[in-house]
Amino acid sequence: MRRELTIQEIQTVSLEILKRVADLCEELQLRYYLVFGTLIGAIRHHGYIPWDDDVDIMMPRPDHDKLMEHLSEHPLPGLTVFNRRTCRDYPYMLTRISDDGYILEMENEESVGMGIFIDVYPFDGLGNTREEAVPFGLKGDYLSSLCYQATRKHFAMETTTSVFRKIIKFPVFLISRMIGKDFFQNRLELLAGTRDYETSEYVGCVTWLTWGEKEMFLRKWFDESILVPFEKYEFRVPKCYDEVLRHEYGDYMQLPPEKDRIGHHYYKAFSKGRDDHEKR
Repeated sequence: MRRELTIQEIQTVSLEILKRVADLCEELQLRYYLVFGTLIGAIRHHGYIPWDDDVDIMMPRPDHDKLMEHLSEHPLPGLTVFNRRTCRDYPYMLTRISDDGYILEMENEESVGMGIFIDVYPFDGLGNTREEAVPFGLKGDYLSSLCYQATRKHFAMETTTSVFRKIIKFPVFLISRMIGKDFFQNRLELLAGTRDYETSEYVGCVTWLTWGEKEMFLRKWFDESILVPFEKYEFRVPKCYDEVLRHEYGDYMQLPPEKDRIGHHYYKAFSKGRDDHEKR
């Protein structure tokens, strides 16, 4: 019988993917930064948040695209890139880099053959003023939410907490499924690169912006990086990490209530090697 990997084992595999990708970015002189829960982990825990089940990095769109072009010609052995260009059935508009030695069983989406992964968020320009950036970013938020619902196998409330969103979520799910993910992905792709990262005052992952204004940042916060310890390695974070984290999470050094100390991905991970060994 297959044994499901523990969260600690998933973290160990993800860490090695991150290390290989970060080393390649350093070699190619491409910018990357730990973000979201991974950035909190780096600052608060000097490694993973104990219950976190993935790794998040961001790359400015020009650097992300250069990395994708390099990996298409010089793939990292044992790793596969998943995004819309490499896998037609892939449901998201961010990139995932996956370890081929593992396979995931997804709870509420079709499998596309992906293993344990790290998330790579391409950041685009959003605009030069808050008044310009917020509507543009919210358009991405709206479309990415509909794209997500269009790729769910069945309806689920998941992390939705707003009463209004709970009320409308089921009809939105049905309508999104009827329209289909390709429509939303096409619309999101039109937003990608529309506004230049380098000349915008505000930036964010407009193609997968899921928490509204909290995921719209001042570009200057990412202009410089520093290396910080993360588990047994060091990785780059924004020099202005405090501004980034306070904008998104408030008092990020405060641990959440115990009931909220859970991962937010819905999958089980298994080793392909273990399965092959059992068959022999």
